[in-house]
Amino acid sequence: MEVSVTARKFELSESLRQFAEERLARLLRYDSRLLRVAVTLTEEKRGRTAEALAAISGDVDVHAEATAEDFRSALNRVSEKLTRQLKRRHDQYRDHQAPRLGRDIEPEEAIEAE
Repeated sequence: MEVSVTARKFELSESLRQFAEERLARLLRYDSRLLRVAVTLTEEKRGRTAEALAAISGDVDVHAEATAEDFRSALNRVSEKLTRQLKRRHDQYRDHQAPRLGRDIEPEEAIEAE
């Protein structure tokens, strides 16, 4: 999985880039189809904003955004939001699968039962 980090209105430190990559690499636990996560960090008057867009192979992209006092806590919140969304998608997919049958019924047995 590829993680790209973009900074707006400030210089991105290497430690912050590494923190973002490590934190968002954990998302692979919840969906192995993740192709890439694009993170945009923005410094604004009201706080620090982290916005993430996760591209999933064969599915709709997942988006999350969070604002906090510092970038690390904003990244933590975004990661938690993405994790929640990926878990929910996984559970919905699993719940909508057809139940498994105990054994296959032969056509002859079905006729005899009638």
